Amino acid sequence: MTTRHQAGYVFAANGAFHVRYYVTQVVDGQLKRVQKSERLCSKGDGTKTARRLTAAVMERVNADSGGVAQVDVPVTEFWERTYLPHLERTTKASTLHGYKKLWGQHLALHLASFKLREYKTVDATRFLTSLAERGLGTRTIAHVRSLLSGLFRHALRTGLIETNPVRDAGSLTPARAAEPTHAYTLEECENIISALVTDVQAQLVFALACFLGLRPGEIAGLQWADVSDEWIHVRRSSWRGITGTTKTPESVASVPLIEPLKSLLAVWQLQAKSDWLFPSNRGDRPINISQFAQRVIAPVLKAKNIAWHGLYAGRRGAATLLVQLTGNAVASQYVLRHKNLSTTTAFYVKPVREEAVEGLRLLEAKLAERKAEQEGL
Repeated sequence: MTTRHQAGYVFAANGAFHVRYYVTQVVDGQLKRVQKSERLCSKGDGTKTARRLTAAVMERVNADSGGVAQVDVPVTEFWERTYLPHLERTTKASTLHGYKKLWGQHLALHLASFKLREYKTVDATRFLTSLAERGLGTRTIAHVRSLLSGLFRHALRTGLIETNPVRDAGSLTPARAAEPTHAYTLEECENIISALVTDVQAQLVFALACFLGLRPGEIAGLQWADVSDEWIHVRRSSWRGITGTTKTPESVASVPLIEPLKSLLAVWQLQAKSDWLFPSNRGDRPINISQFAQRVIAPVLKAKNIAWHGLYAGRRGAATLLVQLTGNAVASQYVLRHKNLSTTTAFYVKPVREEAVEGLRLLEAKLAERKAEQEGL
């Protein structure tokens, strides 16, 4: 914030001289310029006395951080009045839900006694270390740290602090490795679709995940206008009935339609009563896709002793299967609509033991071939 030197404005009111000036104060969690005034002396003391007292008052005001009042705000107040409203304006509903959950579970109690300027890198480091010592996984700790850093970064950008104390903070104890995620095999996908044979809607929801690699929110956000003879056009996402944009701009794309999806769509369209592929009971908004999976798909599979790993396991399975069939990850990147191939290979394509064995056997054969050639020289 720009510093400024003030001379003050002297005025007479109610039989006395007063001086008017500005200070910077926190109003609703934001730094704002606020007008203040002080009584100097009675009018009978004369203007010379008023000028002398004005100089003393303004010297004090200007000395307060070069014209900017030193202010400090409780972190919880900053969260409630400033940062949370900022997140509500700028983040998706699903992301905001996750942030609120992290705040309630991990950050609210930890930050309850701190003010923004008091919080130091060592405080963040001790906190993150305590999470690791409690057994939280690397992914959870990374999410907590990201939210914590974002809060202080916003305070820095609004002029309430000079540095972000979380920037160089980290756990001093290695965190528990994240549990490996599952990717459905082709056999598992076929078994699940067969198990859901009496429910076309459930079959179609799962097939869109495991054969086309759509995210749960993208499945929920589909409308019949997005379906053509040969393509599914991904244009939006829906979370708990709240419809918005896709996760990334690259996610807006068209994915080729294949069997058995074409047949499932044809059967399901005969029952269509809404513009949405999967409408809620009221029909005016999409279903809560995660709730549908847990209440409809999971119980059927449990009754048939088939493991359920969620819809994202279908998306990972689609990526892995495409790499197996094509021999490269570019097809998976296209279908999953990732901006970077590294995202596809790091988080979605799962290593397959049979492929590794086959690869090493091919390498062994190649080495043997080269050795034979050299010996024949």
